[in-house]
Amino acid sequence: MADLKPIPTSRFYVEFDGLTDKLVKSITEVTFTGQTAGHEKPLASTKGGKTLWQSTSSGFEENPNFTIEIYLIQDDMDFYNWMLDVMPKSEGGNGKWADSRKNGSIVGYDSGDNEILRWNITNAWPKSYKVSDCAADSKDLAIETLEFVCEQINRVK
Repeated sequence: MADLKPIPTSRFYVEFDGLTDKLVKSITEVTFTGQTAGHEKPLASTKGGKTLWQSTSSGFEENPNFTIEIYLIQDDMDFYNWMLDVMPKSEGGNGKWADSRKNGSIVGYDSGDNEILRWNITNAWPKSYKVSDCAADSKDLAIETLEFVCEQINRVK
């Protein structure tokens, strides 16, 4: 039997071009949703009354996406500024969407700090941005939550 080595979910990192050394709380919902064509109705009826069906991949329903949570650090506005760069000027942003997409990686590590998983991200940009709730009686640290859309995510390791 193979030597099974479960992968811990608590040992990970995400980075983008020019955005490294951030305090990442979580990475969630790495999602690919495929769509199919041809399965809605039969293609033909053949000799003997057999019905032919076909289903084929026709790409993604929407681009791959994922969500990350990052601890807010004083004077670190990198992710917020990235969000402003991709927003249209008419919405209060800088209108630099085409020039502001970034490549990156999601990386997983084993208990010996060795890289054991890697997904490479192509042309990502923040789709949504929010900041955690603030309350006088809270014991939580402040976080930024960003949902990203990208052109492609490939698992390479």
